[in-house]
Amino acid sequence: MEIILHKILDQLDSMDKRFDTIDKRFDSIDQRFDSVDEQFVAIDDRFDSMDDRFDSMDDRFHSMDDRFDSMDVRFDSMESRIINLETGQLLLQSEQSEMRKEVAFYYGSLMKKLDETKSELSSEIKHISNVQKQHQDVLEILNEKQQ
Repeated sequence: MEIILHKILDQLDSMDKRFDTIDKRFDSIDQRFDSVDEQFVAIDDRFDSMDDRFDSMDDRFHSMDDRFDSMDVRFDSMESRIINLETGQLLLQSEQSEMRKEVAFYYGSLMKKLDETKSELSSEIKHISNVQKQHQDVLEILNEKQQ
């Protein structure tokens, strides 16, 4: 019976060793799972970091989009101003053309009046010259009679 007990004890020892090796294997597997879990945590942290970066880039894109919208508004405003300036310029050109026609008409009328005035003045000067000549002649006749 002692032999049987030794055999049982040996088997128990053997089983205990097996359990120890299995326990070590489970510890090793548990360590591997912990390592894998840590890697997943690190990967998750990296994804969170990348997600933050994408959020930051998304914010930048929204900011750029807002800037472009602002630029579009400015360009529309400038385009409107340019159209108003062009319209005003066309109106000024039209008014200037009318003014030139009026100035040309008044200038022509003034030049015609000036020619008429010159002609009248020339006639008056001739008349005065004739009257002066007649006075001169009368003075000469009077002078001769007094002598």
